[in-house]
Amino acid sequence: MSKSVDKNGIWWHENNAGEKKKLLLNPETNQPYKNKEIITNHPKFNGRVFFNYRYDRVNVSMPDYWPIRVRPISKLNQEYDTSFQIPTPACISFSGGRTSAFMVKKILDAYKGKLPEDILICFANTGKELEETLEFIHKCEKEWKVKVHWLELDIGTKPVWQTKVVNYKTASRNGEPFQKLIDKKGMLPSVHRRTCTQALKVEVINRFMRQQGHKEWYAALGLRYDEPRRVFDARKSGDRNTNIAPLYEQKITNEDILNFWSKNYFDLKIPSINGKTVAGNCDLCFLKGTNTIVNLLAEKPELADWWIKTEKNSGQNFRKDRGNYIDLLDLSKKPHKPLMEDTTYTCFCHD
Repeated sequence: MSKSVDKNGIWWHENNAGEKKKLLLNPETNQPYKNKEIITNHPKFNGRVFFNYRYDRVNVSMPDYWPIRVRPISKLNQEYDTSFQIPTPACISFSGGRTSAFMVKKILDAYKGKLPEDILICFANTGKELEETLEFIHKCEKEWKVKVHWLELDIGTKPVWQTKVVNYKTASRNGEPFQKLIDKKGMLPSVHRRTCTQALKVEVINRFMRQQGHKEWYAALGLRYDEPRRVFDARKSGDRNTNIAPLYEQKITNEDILNFWSKNYFDLKIPSINGKTVAGNCDLCFLKGTNTIVNLLAEKPELADWWIKTEKNSGQNFRKDRGNYIDLLDLSKKPHKPLMEDTTYTCFCHD
């Protein structure tokens, strides 16, 4: 029997019968798992202790890989990395992107896979996220066995501004929370008046945290070490909460994030272009650059429908410094460059 690694960094093992299959790798070391290591990238055995590989069995859930034998974590006196533990009470803001998902995983691991009751994970849905984003959040919930609170803006009477709790199945998918905000405000958000960020994300989560009985709390944001300006801005803001950036404190960069997901057995099914998920968060957010939106529309022209309808119904445009969404759709039908990233405005809707 022999092990080998190919030029792509994939490890293989051939048994005595001449069968050759892949070996599940530890994403932290990019090496085959060793005895007593904690498994973090298996659809069934996450959080278990690796014992050995089985070269005489069939792996039903991952047929291209040799199966593994595991032990419960209770049988291992394991030292955990507690550097990602955070002050409490706290809200972990999960945008549905790779960076915030990585933050969720590291904090979860720091607490041995079970968060304290006063640490909540919140996702504020605008109704304009791609389906792939919602699927990714739901996947993280299931695979990591963690509760994510799915929240949306709702408009009532007393009080007017409300937070509605939904889930993967009931979450809005046609911009309903966003439309409620526009109807109530009577105007579209803009580059200089970002009511969407505040009302659909920040205030939705803040109301939920107050409803849980918290008067003050820490807000963990997915901001990396290579985003010092965003960290500086985040630390200046905050209502009843104190913004913290665990990834920044641990010097985690975008390279670390991409490396983790490239080795994990599941990932966000939205391409990463030059290290950024340009189609993440609200699909055609007006804060995204012109080239970004035009190239996204070239791939999925149907994404323009809601934005065009919203501008038409309001008699306003989201941006005054460029054409409306009809113009952007027309541009996308002309010869264009491959999907690319260009200058965008930043907001609370982190990666």
